[in-house]
Amino acid sequence: SGANLVRGELSASTMAVRFFWALLLLGLASASALLAPVSRAVAPPRTAAPLMKEAVTRIEIEVERGEPLEKAIVRFKRATNQVGHLRILRNRKTFENNHDKKIRKKKEALMRAARARRSRRAQERL
Repeated sequence: SGANLVRGELSASTMAVRFFWALLLLGLASASALLAPVSRAVAPPRTAAPLMKEAVTRIEIEVERGEPLEKAIVRFKRATNQVGHLRILRNRKTFENNHDKKIRKKKEALMRAARARRSRRAQERL
């Protein structure tokens, strides 16, 4: 958007925005087979483990006008981690037999219990 630009060339900021969206769409498209129909990003409580057999929530981040892209990416990563996409993908990466699944579930239950204990202690201190 300046007189210095030759016809057909894009400014660095326009190229950066287009690159960001292309990268974001590529990442979402590659995982689209694992995603359920579109719904707003309503993350389950942090104590809940991601469910393997239920529909996965699709993450949507609205970028505000004038908002830095880095901030939007951070919000996207935070929402993704809270929903548990990466854990589900990691668990589906290789076959998991019943014995290994029991071990993983027991470990996750212990981690949830420890997190709940820490949360209760923090609430008691207040």
